[in-house]
Amino acid sequence: MTALKTFLFGILAFLSVSLFAQEARYIEFWTKIDAEFADPETSPLQKESVAEFDSIARYPYNPDFAITAKFDVIERQKPITFQTTGSIKQRYQKAGELHFQIDSTELVLAAYRNLELMRMPGYENQLFVPFTDASNGFGTYEGGRYLEIEIPETDSLLIDFNLVYNPYCAYSDRYSCPIPPRENDLSKKILAGAKSPK
Repeated sequence: MTALKTFLFGILAFLSVSLFAQEARYIEFWTKIDAEFADPETSPLQKESVAEFDSIARYPYNPDFAITAKFDVIERQKPITFQTTGSIKQRYQKAGELHFQIDSTELVLAAYRNLELMRMPGYENQLFVPFTDASNGFGTYEGGRYLEIEIPETDSLLIDFNLVYNPYCAYSDRYSCPIPPRENDLSKKILAGAKSPK
């Protein structure tokens, strides 16, 4: 086997393993969410709906929506109050911006830190990315969806839209959910992750 063939084989093997790991994470993520919704103690669903619950409506795993993004850190931003679907307000701080492409279109999403959650052990590096896109109301929840990521150690990270989920208020009006800011409105359709509730 020539050096070039060895190199190409290595790249192909790496991509195959990476894709398998991403799809395995997709299965693990949604299995956990389904279990949460099926449990009367943790489900956001109305009690009468829990018994009938099967699984969250979602798109099949699509590797095209697992995208490498450039992460630009934004420091010392003033805290902001997110509007919500209810009376409870939530305080966030913009931590950075995610720059990426879909179908050669340059897109940007702002990532935020919840000022209360960031003080809790295990959540110090968690980023919250609420967004809307062109599919909302046409297959996905009209109020937008959420993505959670970790602050990367470098200036790049993987955005896996296969893991985007609906806010609880998509399933019940008992919750106050952050409304995605205008700056996080994407012009492209993100046909991945959670669909509109059944």
